[in-house]
Amino acid sequence: MKPNAQLREAHLSDLPYLYEICLKTGAAGDDATGLFGDPWMLGQYYAAPYLIKDRDYCFVATQREIPLGYILATDDTLGFDEWMESYWLPTLRARYPKTNAEGTTVSEQERGLIAKIHESHGTVPVAPWLSKYPAHLHIDLLPALQGQGCGKRLMETLLSRLIARSCPGVHLGVSAENTRAIAFYEKLGFQKLETLPWGLFLGMTLS
Repeated sequence: MKPNAQLREAHLSDLPYLYEICLKTGAAGDDATGLFGDPWMLGQYYAAPYLIKDRDYCFVATQREIPLGYILATDDTLGFDEWMESYWLPTLRARYPKTNAEGTTVSEQERGLIAKIHESHGTVPVAPWLSKYPAHLHIDLLPALQGQGCGKRLMETLLSRLIARSCPGVHLGVSAENTRAIAFYEKLGFQKLETLPWGLFLGMTLS
């Protein structure tokens, strides 16, 4: 019988596990290991910055003290984007130059992430709904923790922290291909804010 997952605040020592979880759930919830030449590339963009910048909003789910899932967030998307632009992305842009996206051996997912790394953050037009939903999050669980209510517990833990800090709302982006995740978020009370070619933005008002 598998032990119940334990939830706790994330620590900097969890960073290697966050990279692994991010990679192994990075293909619309499935394993993206074969899609990236650098196995840590996804985590460099979608995991590590949150633990470095906003650790108060980062939680992990563990079994036998090993993180197998996480929820990572910021309560200020605009401020987070400005920090990414000035502090985090310059190094990533040097490490993953645009020329890395060339060639037939590069996956579509890797090309897309390189393009995202080179996008301007903090200066793009602001979505009209952002002021009502200024926080955003990423949540990922390895298969060992899926289907046990662990995702809901992580979400409730984060939402309680955001409410305690008087955050008015939270949003997230999800691929249109990840139908399981969309159903999960909608069941929790998230509603559609915007539809884009790659997927959806969903949001929840907090009180």
